Amino acid sequence: MKLSTILNFVILIFFTLLFVNDFFPDTAIAAMLTKKIILLILVVLVIIQLAFDKGRYKKLSKKAYIGLTMYTVGLWIVLTLLGGQSQIGLSFTSPLFYIIVVLLGLDLLRLSRQTKRDQTEEKAK
Repeated sequence: MKLSTILNFVILIFFTLLFVNDFFPDTAIAAMLTKKIILLILVVLVIIQLAFDKGRYKKLSKKAYIGLTMYTVGLWIVLTLLGGQSQIGLSFTSPLFYIIVVLLGLDLLRLSRQTKRDQTEEKAK
């Protein structure tokens, strides 16, 4: 397995831990790993990932982008259904949720149009 793939997986784990910590601040995980520690680890991991992929910028594929978006929103929904309440105000009654959903939808639409445009340009060549 590539180091890049392992780093991406570990980043996803710590991102999930950050969400769980926000929704359930009184758990044992939250006691051991505070939000500050998790954020610090995430920043270090992202810096390592950027240093490792130096000069090899990879555009996130459409499938990966949609998958990460669905994972984040799904995690938000599952943690809410499990009885968690976000400490930073993430809830379905918050206007922030609907703003984020609209922005993600617009961004996915932009990405879809750009992909179609790129495909037609490649066929024209």
